[in-house]
Amino acid sequence: MTMQVQHESTENLISKLALMQQEISELRIAKIALDAQTQMLEKLIEMAETPELEHVLKVTLEQVVDISIQVTGAESSYLVLLNENGVIKDKIFKHLYLDLLEQQSLIHRVLEQVYFSWVANNRVVTAIPDTLEDKSLKVLPDFPQFVRSVLSVPIFKRGQLLGVLTLMHSQPEFFNAASVSMMQMMAKQIALAIEYARFYGQLETYSQALKLDLEQGRQIQQNFLPQPLPGLTGWEFASFFQPARQLGGDFYDTFLLPNGSIGLVIGDVCDKGVGAALFMGLFRSLLRIFSEQTSSNANISPTQAVMLTNNYIAQNHSELCMFATIFFGVLDPTTGLLTYVNAGHEPPIILRSSGVKERLNPTGPCVGPVYNVNFQEQQVQLKAGDIILGYSDGVPDARSPQGDFFTERRLLSLLEEPALSPMDLIDRIKKQLEFHVSEADPFDDITILAVQQLAPLS
Repeated sequence: MTMQVQHESTENLISKLALMQQEISELRIAKIALDAQTQMLEKLIEMAETPELEHVLKVTLEQVVDISIQVTGAESSYLVLLNENGVIKDKIFKHLYLDLLEQQSLIHRVLEQVYFSWVANNRVVTAIPDTLEDKSLKVLPDFPQFVRSVLSVPIFKRGQLLGVLTLMHSQPEFFNAASVSMMQMMAKQIALAIEYARFYGQLETYSQALKLDLEQGRQIQQNFLPQPLPGLTGWEFASFFQPARQLGGDFYDTFLLPNGSIGLVIGDVCDKGVGAALFMGLFRSLLRIFSEQTSSNANISPTQAVMLTNNYIAQNHSELCMFATIFFGVLDPTTGLLTYVNAGHEPPIILRSSGVKERLNPTGPCVGPVYNVNFQEQQVQLKAGDIILGYSDGVPDARSPQGDFFTERRLLSLLEEPALSPMDLIDRIKKQLEFHVSEADPFDDITILAVQQLAPLS
């Protein structure tokens, strides 16, 4: 009885040891697969940090082949990527000893014919112990003598055959159940790595197309900005425009009105980028159109133009919640009288030749959010030597690398010394802004418009 118990105990121990050995083997396989996946992940991260987009897919394929040889001990490996019609798009072959003639014989005569169809139908990782003796795979063409053992790894993504990885060895029965288990674990990771590399490569194409579109948009936006006004003796105009991105929401305009007056506009559409740039063009066009519609032989009403622009935006685009702050002035160049509406914009500064500074404060809310609001109209008389300086909030809000604002106080300090011309004044501000911002990314669009009456009116 005691001997029987001992015998059963020994059998249980042997059974447990066998189970433990199997678990250890499975853990070993899992660790090898995990290490391989980690290598692929590290390589992908490395490529993301220092991308050479045109080589991403090629590098990924090479890495998959190298790691597969490393973890299985294969002598050669052939990886192909297929399109949705099963046609080979990309491929890479890696071998340890085959000469060129043997490679070509293996690739073209064997692997790229019936074999790939068999893999697609088989759909699972399969070890072919001996290509010369395996009678169950009669659909396969004869493999050459130097390929006796094959590990077939179909790579699927969402049910579609993405590619085929074929691992080969000259020794029969080289690949075993452990090799199959390992490559089963790796197949999904390989599919993810290849798909990522494909998308990453396509990113460059999309990126270049987007850059081209944005550059065209930038050129169009630059073309929206006004050309110098001809034949205005006694007046000088200067401007500076720098979008935070390729496209900006700031805008300025100077244009001649039917009665000989000059329209002066500086505005800032909420937000930045493409959406703001589109509305920038819309606000600019509406102001010009409505200015001419409200004109008479005697005067132009900036109030009516701003009100009509506001109502159009509020009525037709309220769901987009877009608005703009706008200063719109109508200047009579013969008298120097400026009639203006300040719709929530940064107050322009009048630098009197006497040194006195005046602010043209808001006379109404921003344009666009609410239908049929009231905008008040004000007037100011410009004299010889006076400069009117308008700007967007991108000037005081410009940030240094440490996040410090440029501030309005610093802007005002730059206005203490007399300016030789509007351009001289803008250059002074621009240089200080560049010094303050330094290497920091632009925080907001920057727009500056300066107008000066040069000589006494006759």
